[in-house]
Amino acid sequence: MAPERPYRSDSGGRPARRSPQRDFDFGRTVALSDGVFAIALTILVVTIGVPHLSSARQGELPRELLAVLPQVGSYALSFAVIARLWRRHHHFFADLARVDGRLAGLNLFYLALIAFIPFPTAVLGEYGTQPIAAAVYGATIAVVAAVSGVMRGHALRAGLLAPEVARPQARRWLSIATLFAASVPLAFISPYAAEALWVASLFLRAG
Repeated sequence: MAPERPYRSDSGGRPARRSPQRDFDFGRTVALSDGVFAIALTILVVTIGVPHLSSARQGELPRELLAVLPQVGSYALSFAVIARLWRRHHHFFADLARVDGRLAGLNLFYLALIAFIPFPTAVLGEYGTQPIAAAVYGATIAVVAAVSGVMRGHALRAGLLAPEVARPQARRWLSIATLFAASVPLAFISPYAAEALWVASLFLRAG
């Protein structure tokens, strides 16, 4: 079992030990977060439609399967995006000494956005050549990244980080939010260019 990490007390910033109640609240927050991420990752597959053919048309199955490739592509993109978001969320919470009410509220809003991602994913898979579909997807991920940056900024200002943890890279997350936001007007010029920008963002570092 890993040793307990001290947290900063509200009264003077001096290190103190976590109370059982604080451990309980922290554990519940992490468990809820992991559950929402797991569900979002799982239901992404529902965005891929299964062809329904009559017995007389079953010979058309190969063509129909090719027709759902855009849905498979949007599924793969969103799985990679959500998986990365979970990984960074996991690292962020590992650096926290405690969770206050404001961070818990921001985290709930963040999880609501994570749970929403399968919807723009389905729209993108079905109407990927339409600018509005790409714009909605880009705007959604931009808001997710922005909220993640706000959470990190709040944790720093409120002294929620463990004493040994380095400054969180909130600005990196805000830069990712800017990149996805920039893809929204770009989608109305070329949805494919917006999608290429999203793929490129997966290779950017974010703390």
